[in-house]
Amino acid sequence: MDPLRSSEYLDDMSLSWWERLSIYALGIIISIVALAILSQSMMEGNFLDTVFQQYFLDPIRAESLADGSYNQVNTLSYNVTLILSVISIAAILRRLGIAATECTIIALIPWVFWAALGEVVEDAGLFDLTLQPWFVSPGIHFQGALWVISTGFLASIAANSGKYEDDRLWVTGASISLILFQTIIFLTSLQEGRIGTAMEDHLNLWPVAIFGIFGIIFAVVSHPFMERWSSIEQGLFQVGIGGCFVLYGCLHSYIQMMLKLAEAGQQSTLQMIDRSSVSTDGVVEIFHPEVFFWILVVPLLVLIPVYFFVGRPNLYKLNNQGISIPGLLPPGLSLSDYEKERTQYHDNMESLTWKAILASPIVLFAMYGQAVDGIATGIGLAEYGYIEKHVFSSAVIDFFGTAYGFTVLKCFIGVVVWWFFALQRWEYRYRHLRILMALALMTVGLAPGLRDLFRMALGV
Repeated sequence: MDPLRSSEYLDDMSLSWWERLSIYALGIIISIVALAILSQSMMEGNFLDTVFQQYFLDPIRAESLADGSYNQVNTLSYNVTLILSVISIAAILRRLGIAATECTIIALIPWVFWAALGEVVEDAGLFDLTLQPWFVSPGIHFQGALWVISTGFLASIAANSGKYEDDRLWVTGASISLILFQTIIFLTSLQEGRIGTAMEDHLNLWPVAIFGIFGIIFAVVSHPFMERWSSIEQGLFQVGIGGCFVLYGCLHSYIQMMLKLAEAGQQSTLQMIDRSSVSTDGVVEIFHPEVFFWILVVPLLVLIPVYFFVGRPNLYKLNNQGISIPGLLPPGLSLSDYEKERTQYHDNMESLTWKAILASPIVLFAMYGQAVDGIATGIGLAEYGYIEKHVFSSAVIDFFGTAYGFTVLKCFIGVVVWWFFALQRWEYRYRHLRILMALALMTVGLAPGLRDLFRMALGV
């Protein structure tokens, strides 16, 4: 140990006390849920089953059939579970030796879009009863996590199973298989879901298959550009993008159907499919593409100049000083020792990180997600008549007296996200936690914002 550095530094295989606590607490939560499910079959109507049904399952069923709402119990439970999951998964990934780079967050971002697209497909009533609950929160998060874990696991196996020099071909092959699997699952669900509904004779499912093929083509075309990515990052990115193609194919089928019905003047059929598609005056109002500008483009008009004129130049200066990632300490240096020492490394990190962090993908996407969610909520409630179902959001809107008050708050939270990452210094062993925290912020920001955006654009 360096005599100037007296603090103990834990290696990657060691768990801190709060990581152990998080893993134990998450295990208890999983055990309680399993016990609640088991108790239902053994003694229906017991206390645990009643609480589980009332506060968790009933809202999920209501949401899958219409627009249900959250309550204080499940909101608090979901947030606590999310925090514990982030800490626990980060520790597990570190012990497994899985890479955590800036490419990791880019590889995971498609899954945020995947979740949002899947929820909109469910909102449009396209899935059958089997898949509907899996595309309603929190089912969508559990399902997304299952897909991510399965994809990463298969990509890792594929990378080690090849007999040729380029084992990455096996990873792309595994990605193609998973994209094809998603295409079959969603295509089958749409086929079953349209039976007995107003969509039965009008919903053309060929776009789902066609866009599934586009997803496979993307996996093949992207293969040569994945050399710097780990096998897991490659698989996650390819399958995530491919899955987005498949789910967009589902929405494309819906768009085609609604346009043809509108052209044919079949207003009664349109109303049976979506009551909001025809106004009380008999005017057909199906799509609202203008929301893409206000929700997606406006935040970019702010963040892109910040990236090019503030973040990127200072990141370049930081890199020239031998610091590749702003805020992340080198291996072997503990946070307490870093705070004690006054070296050139310390001075460079402190003077440049708060600006260089604005060039980090994990920070920019987290900030962007908060702005997207805030603007989407404000426009959706104030301009298009949607109803807020989240407990915290409703309280904020009631406090301000307008939905745009929530927009202001979310943009402020985006600034807080920058402030947190600008001041936080991460020991190298917490590199996975750093990325997963940003992903969690996108899960509660960008994902619901994109869902609201797509809903407004499609009028569902």
